[in-house]
Amino acid sequence: MEASVIKNITDHRRLEAALEIYDTVVLPMTANDDEEFLVSLPDKDRIRLLVNGGCALTCPIKICYQSFSKMNKFRGGEFQCSQTMKSRELVGMIDFDIEELRNLGIKRFKLLRERQGGMTGI
Repeated sequence: MEASVIKNITDHRRLEAALEIYDTVVLPMTANDDEEFLVSLPDKDRIRLLVNGGCALTCPIKICYQSFSKMNKFRGGEFQCSQTMKSRELVGMIDFDIEELRNLGIKRFKLLRERQGGMTGI
C-alpha cells in the first residue's frame, strides 16, 4: 500500500509514522528542492518522488490533491482549489532533474499527467 502525496509528509516524524503503515510513501513535490531532507531519508527504497509538478508546488493548502487523485483514477471527484484563479500562481509543468534525485538515492518516481494547456491544475 502506498501513502499518497495527500499526506503532505514534510518532516521525519510524519515520514516515520507513514512508513509504519505504508509500504511506500510519496513525498510532496516541495521535498524535491530539500536536498538535506532527501539525503537524510531512511529506507530510500520505500520513498517515491514526483518528477514533475504544477500549481501544487506553490499552493499553500493543497486541498485539490484528493480531488485530483479521484479524477486521475476516473472515480469522480470535484475540483477544489484553495485560491482564486486570479491569485494562484500557474507556472505550468515544472520538470525536476531526475538524475539529480537518483544521485541522492531515490529510485521510485511518479509522473503527473499533463492537462490541456500544459498545466497540472485546472
